[in-house]
This record gives sequence, C-alpha cells and structure tokens, in this order.
Amino acid sequence: MDPRELALPLIGQREQGGRREWTALSDIDFDLIGYLLTCHLVIEHYMDEWLKTHFPELDWESARLTFEKRCALLSSQHWEALPGEHNPFPVIKHMNSLRNRFSHRVNYRLTEEDMLPFMQYLRIAATPPGDRPSFHEPKQALNMFTSLCLSAFATEILDADNRHRQGRKRDSGGKCP
Repeated sequence: MDPRELALPLIGQREQGGRREWTALSDIDFDLIGYLLTCHLVIEHYMDEWLKTHFPELDWESARLTFEKRCALLSSQHWEALPGEHNPFPVIKHMNSLRNRFSHRVNYRLTEEDMLPFMQYLRIAATPPGDRPSFHEPKQALNMFTSLCLSAFATEILDADNRHRQGRKRDSGGKCP
C-alpha cells in the first residue's frame, strides 16, 4: 500500500482558536525520505566495517556506539583515500542531522540549504562539473555522495585486510593460514 493512500492525515498543533491543523500525507516525499535513510544506513554499515577491520580486537557489538561517536572515531583516523578537503565526515554528520529531522518531523522537506554541504563536497570531490547534480536533484546528489563515501571506505577496508593478511603471512613463516 502506498503510504500516501492512508485515510487519516497527520494531526498537527492546536491553533489559537482551539482548532487543529491537519497535514495531508500526500504532501510527504516518502521516496526521498526513504532514499536518505537508506544512504545513511549503508554509510553506517561501512563505518562499522571500517572500525571492525581496523580494530578487530575490540568488542564493537558491546560498545553500542551512536552514529555521532562512530563519526568522531573515524574522523580522528588517518585516511589515505580521503585526503584533506575530500574528508566527508562533516557532510556525513550533516546527513545524520537530516536523518534526525526526518525521524522527528515526518513532513520535513529538504531545502537548498540542507543540500548545500553535499553540493559543496561534490564540487570538490566529484568528476567534471557537467556530471554534478543540481540542488533540484537531491536523490542524485545523495547517490553520488554516498557512492564516493562507500568507495573510500571500501578502499580503506580492503587495504587493511591486505595488511592483516600480510602480517599473518609473515608471522606464519610465509604461509598464510
């Protein structure tokens, strides 16, 4: 069932005269909300894998880190794949604040101001200007940003896996277990 077909609208705040303000569900961009939440979840998954790969001795399941704590841990590390101005963590933190807005205000709409950090990052990190999305294409901007982040995380994770394998090979006299 399409959520826009729900019979009841959202109940809003009381107006001065005691009447309620109602919001139609048809005004909500469920596709964009779902896309942003999915991008957030996928980035969070890669962040978890990065932490587990680089610090396998720690019990990450018991740590139960918030998204903010994960960002703080990750952004404090040296990143070969994300030098200087290619550091996406300020934008990842911004994405988290947008996720929180959508989580607590179902009728929240993305603004150009909301998309500005993504657009600024893509101006620096993305391919030729003609391939960059505009403010009017938020899903495309989220997709491009998420793809760049995941590529950098994957590079770092695979490099760490290779270093661990090389270390085990050295420790076992040249044979990798």
